[in-house]
Amino acid sequence: MFIGHAAGALYNKGGSGSNFLCLPEDPQWKTYRDGDQTWTGSIAGVEYELFNSANNVFSEVNNGGDPLRDNPAPCAFCYVQGRSTVAMIPARTQCPDGWTIEYAGYLAAAYTGSTSVHERTSYMCWDEAPEVAVGGTHQNQAVIYPVEVLCGSLPCSVYIAGRELTCVVCSK
Repeated sequence: MFIGHAAGALYNKGGSGSNFLCLPEDPQWKTYRDGDQTWTGSIAGVEYELFNSANNVFSEVNNGGDPLRDNPAPCAFCYVQGRSTVAMIPARTQCPDGWTIEYAGYLAAAYTGSTSVHERTSYMCWDEAPEVAVGGTHQNQAVIYPVEVLCGSLPCSVYIAGRELTCVVCSK
């Protein structure tokens, strides 16, 4: 297991990766060139981008008592001994019978922007009580938002438009 820094592509640029990653606190390096190079991808720390309590399913204050908005997001990589499968299940708060819950929260991803510079990211399950990582605040490099339902192709009777989706991480 390790605790690290959530990271992803710059929210306002095209290219680079399409999913968020958990980078360890103590990176290991091989051959590298310092300074900006041409024709490379990029990765930056993720920060919470929560605008007000009206559209925020997370608590505005993290476990340490600080606001989440514009603060860096931590992450963890875990190993569960004796369990060989881990699955993130969106739109659920409980695991199927025979599975063990690791944590539950809300589905999160990049902003659904109106311009082409907003690239897609992988959906991730963010803990329902998020914490703040060490690092600079309000960098607006890679940002993460709760995911809301758009119904239509999804049945509006069960997937209510504008409602934030839950998620659960299960192992077996």
